[in-house]
Amino acid sequence: MPEEWMVRVAGKEYGPVDLGALRVWQTEGRLIAENEVRRVGDDNWRPAGVVLAIFGDVAPIHAHSPTAAHRRTWPQVLAETFSIYRAGLGRFLLFGLLSAVPMFALQWTLPKMQMPDLSARASGTVAWPTLSPISVLLLLLVVAVWPISTAGFQFVADDLLQGRTRRFSDQLQAAVARWRQVFVAGLIVYGSYLFWFAMPFAVLLGLGSSGQLSLLNTFLFLLVGSFMVYMNARLFINFLFWHQTSALRSEGSLAALHESKELARCVPDGPRLERPLYRGALVASVWLLVILVFSFGIQLPFLIARLMAAGTPEEAVALARAATEATSPDLLTILADLASAAVNLFLQPLLAAIFVVLYYDARARAGNDVEEDEFSPPAD
Repeated sequence: MPEEWMVRVAGKEYGPVDLGALRVWQTEGRLIAENEVRRVGDDNWRPAGVVLAIFGDVAPIHAHSPTAAHRRTWPQVLAETFSIYRAGLGRFLLFGLLSAVPMFALQWTLPKMQMPDLSARASGTVAWPTLSPISVLLLLLVVAVWPISTAGFQFVADDLLQGRTRRFSDQLQAAVARWRQVFVAGLIVYGSYLFWFAMPFAVLLGLGSSGQLSLLNTFLFLLVGSFMVYMNARLFINFLFWHQTSALRSEGSLAALHESKELARCVPDGPRLERPLYRGALVASVWLLVILVFSFGIQLPFLIARLMAAGTPEEAVALARAATEATSPDLLTILADLASAAVNLFLQPLLAAIFVVLYYDARARAGNDVEEDEFSPPAD
């Protein structure tokens, strides 16, 4: 029978749990060296940091550094972001590859969508492609590893920001332990986006397919379109810090989403560029612009190389159709996809790093004392 232990924090006792659970709590930062522990049946409490079976050769870890949650100027935010990026790039890439590799393989196995033939006037039903078994397996693999990759990004940035020393295996173990919480939160987040985009969009398609251009139809079209934009904007605000709260906190998915909402909406009367909402929106807007510029800049040379063989616009369209509908990718497609995947792999850690910094900035502005959460029992 494995040894069972009790943990005492601020006079409260937690447990009993085995050493494996204590090790997981330690890697997650929820059990720090100063917390007291004792074996079940033993009345002698001692600091957890002296128990080699729990901390081993890992340096004592504090769940939250007193310097992590403080207000930052924009120069400080950027300086800390690039410092985290440089120091943690190797581990960021490892966590990024967890989801990037199966995602890259998935896009090559997906069935090709036929481009519409503009010269054909005959109308008919559209044959929707079906996923092959290998595509389904890869899709399930992406879904399985994505929460680990997402949580891993947050742990790498959080450890560096707080000056903690952890092995990659410990960070990976902590990310795996957060799988369920991140997965459920992501299901709620992306399900909400899908619902509030698909439902109004279906209404817009219905209005557009009526074939009648009237003042009422135009008004309804603008009204539904505005409502769709409004709802997705509210979702963006409410879910602004959900990556950080679902990975770095232990209260459960719903509590993590609630905290994200509260942090985004805190300091409503402060200067706009100091409000967490405006900071997050500005970072997200710049990020989207950078991704679009890099994506276009990467794909353009390959597109030019492909179309150089075309002498007429019709030949260019034919070449584009052949590349889109090809059952297997050619060399230019492979190189273009590899270049895009590599750039995204190197840029993604920047977004994770800056949002972890903004997350602690928001906690400071909201008046949350992060030191109170040095230990919390696992969510049910």
